[in-house]
Amino acid sequence: MLALIPVLLMAVQDPVSGISLELARTRRARIRHVGYELQFELDNSARETGGHVRLTFRLTDVSKPVVLDFSGTGLANVTINRMPASKEEVRRVHDHLVLDTKKLRPGRNIFEADFRSSIAPTGTPLTVYRDATDGKDYYYTLLVPSDAHGLFPCFDQPDLKAIFTLLLTIPAKWAAIGNTPPVGAPKAAHGDKRTWEFHGTEALPTYLFAFACGPFVAVEGPEVEFRIGGERKAATMRLWLRASKRAALDKDRLFAMHANSVRWYERYFGVSYPFSQLDFVLCPGFPYGGMEHAGAIFYRESALVFDHEPTSVELLRRSTLIYHEVAHQWFGNLVTMRWFDDLWLKEGFATHMGYSVLAELEPESAAWLRFHQRVKPAAYRIDTTAGTVPVYQSLGNLADAKSNYGAIVYNKAPAVLRELEHRIGKPAFRKGMQLFLEKHAFANADWQDLLAAFEKASGSDLSRWSARWILGPGMPQVALSWRSDDDGKVTSCGISQNAAGGGPTTPWPLRLDLLVGNKDGSTRSLSVTADEALTLVEGLTGSAAPDWILLNPKDIAYGQFLLDDVSAARLCDVLVADRMKEPLAEAVAFTALHDMVRETRLDPRSFVRVGFAMLSRERDPLTHSRVLSATLTAVQRWLSGADAQTWHGKIETLLRDQLLAGELKGFELQAFRALCRLARDKRTLTICHELRDGSGSVPGLQPGIQDRFLAAAALLAAGHPSASKAIESLGKGDVAKYRYQAAAAEASVAAKERYFAGFLDPKQPPEQWISGCLSFFHWPGQGELTLPYLERALERVEWVKANRRIFFMPAWIDEFINAHSSAKGLAVVDAFLAKRDDLSVDIRRKLLQSVDALRRAVAIKAKYR
Repeated sequence: MLALIPVLLMAVQDPVSGISLELARTRRARIRHVGYELQFELDNSARETGGHVRLTFRLTDVSKPVVLDFSGTGLANVTINRMPASKEEVRRVHDHLVLDTKKLRPGRNIFEADFRSSIAPTGTPLTVYRDATDGKDYYYTLLVPSDAHGLFPCFDQPDLKAIFTLLLTIPAKWAAIGNTPPVGAPKAAHGDKRTWEFHGTEALPTYLFAFACGPFVAVEGPEVEFRIGGERKAATMRLWLRASKRAALDKDRLFAMHANSVRWYERYFGVSYPFSQLDFVLCPGFPYGGMEHAGAIFYRESALVFDHEPTSVELLRRSTLIYHEVAHQWFGNLVTMRWFDDLWLKEGFATHMGYSVLAELEPESAAWLRFHQRVKPAAYRIDTTAGTVPVYQSLGNLADAKSNYGAIVYNKAPAVLRELEHRIGKPAFRKGMQLFLEKHAFANADWQDLLAAFEKASGSDLSRWSARWILGPGMPQVALSWRSDDDGKVTSCGISQNAAGGGPTTPWPLRLDLLVGNKDGSTRSLSVTADEALTLVEGLTGSAAPDWILLNPKDIAYGQFLLDDVSAARLCDVLVADRMKEPLAEAVAFTALHDMVRETRLDPRSFVRVGFAMLSRERDPLTHSRVLSATLTAVQRWLSGADAQTWHGKIETLLRDQLLAGELKGFELQAFRALCRLARDKRTLTICHELRDGSGSVPGLQPGIQDRFLAAAALLAAGHPSASKAIESLGKGDVAKYRYQAAAAEASVAAKERYFAGFLDPKQPPEQWISGCLSFFHWPGQGELTLPYLERALERVEWVKANRRIFFMPAWIDEFINAHSSAKGLAVVDAFLAKRDDLSVDIRRKLLQSVDALRRAVAIKAKYR
């Protein structure tokens, strides 16, 4: 038995797979002053990279081994403090390297090694995109949340910030981009290669280290002041992209948006831009809209460059994306969360500040109306479910960090920050952010540090606010009720709070506005503090009975705000008759009616009647988009039988007639894209056929190549005889993504089977292609055809979590579950949840979040047949 003791002790010391919170805390307590000197070498067509790392760190305690993180394909020539290290002295355990204590020493230590890591179009920290037009390869890193150790050995946790230096040896005709400017011109290397050397970075976490290389071309922009060598100096901003996309580039606008937002943030935060450059790279096939690498923002190429006149939705998305990523240079990059449980500290603030900049720099955008239409709905959908989570999400291992990303962090967090800004006042809110950034610059912080800054700036006790809005899950379901007497006077009025989605609750602190509609058509406003389970509204008692009452008309508060039955009925009439003249209040009323249906308190046919009336007259493209989306959800998921068919036909006819009549000026393309997914009528399919072939003429419609493929997909889904061959021959150049996605709309078992198998190929196609393809696979009206894949998709969810990037798993779950609105589909999901009690907590939560919409659809159909 005694002989077993050393083995058991070693097992106890070995780290688990992933980066656990325990490991991170242990390392943080012992390790300081980390630095990485990295070298990489790449060739065209490379599917593996070789590199060298020189990692330095100061160690305060040498009594225990040091654990590095590494899951690359190879490691060689390892030294510790310049002494060769054996495999016993550097053991590979799971995705770690365990450094024995023998060669470690107090103070400065040096770890060096040659390493190799995989490169693929998807699923690897270093991604390659092959341009189908010329066969050229473009490479870029993406290491968030903790994928750096798949590329090189490191301490892959956010609170061990480090200085990075980089050497890239690449073909002579390539360009390279890093977090910092290059040191002079690239130098000749062996063969037809050159080595690019980059200046050392400021202190960064591993997930913000980045480089891109390939035959990118540079476009120079304006000079902006950057932090260079500890001083403020003017330097040129640069944009990098494929040469083939240069003609479609709106470079002046893109540079202006970046430069203007930098200047605005500097003034607002009172903190200068903290890094030595601000380049941005348009990456083909990039899986996210953008990634905020310090000094080198990477964007999805198609998010910023269009081959058509961009729609209002695309322009808004471009603006908010840019302002979001630039805000990260302060929130996330200058000050970094200690751990990914505080992910909201960077993402919530970046979204909130992005809309704040939008309101200032693009006042015509109606920023806070767009915030209501485009940010809050996603949060509300999650926060009414049994799977919802707090804004602050406990995280035991970074292997599960992907699951912390989602609408609670990106959508709820900025919404409650907006409420906080109004609660403590804009000056105090701004001062609190300034204090936070100044105190924790180039370091790490958590939510308690932020709240302390706000409390200091405002003189307020925010403990209750943070306990409910940051640490507690869910949101309030707020309902107003009132009574009147025979004389038509209000005798009582109260606001009640319950937990949206049910369950026990402690009331949330709320400050509310009420918009009261009088019977003569006038309105008046009231303000109420509603911090308790029931709050009496004294300001209405004794007044004439209102026609209707709308809660939260300015959309400052966060919650589900339900209407009383009288107000619901009257507001349906008000919106149909276009008598709500304030756009934000109208949008809030529309959302309230939508929520009444979801809570089975309003007939979905009444809601569809409202939506159809608004679509008939609405000429604001973004409001039209929101109303159309919500109305189609009601028709396709909440109505059934003849009702669904009738309203589907009415909406399809309305959109088609409006397009042909030229009534949708400025958003013809947006409407056409919606019409393609509605296409059943022969007249609509004719428009699709003509547009696909380039022979049609719809007034004002200027489609891009992806729109021609969308039209082809509509024809394919409808069984048009030539659609499949047309998709194969349509377009020239780099269109493989669009062809792949469009062909998934084919209504055949063979096609669905082929695509489903391909979705689970870890190497092909790029993940972005699959993400965009899921809506084609689940083309409207193909629910019975795709239902057999629901259980199969759920059974592979653990593989999806392990092998795909941050946003893919929830999208996978949601697309497969909510492609259906039937009791059959619900039974499949419920059976899976019942038999798989071994599912990890995060996966179960994601399933509960998605199945909620399906469960509501089934309940609505059952009640309002």
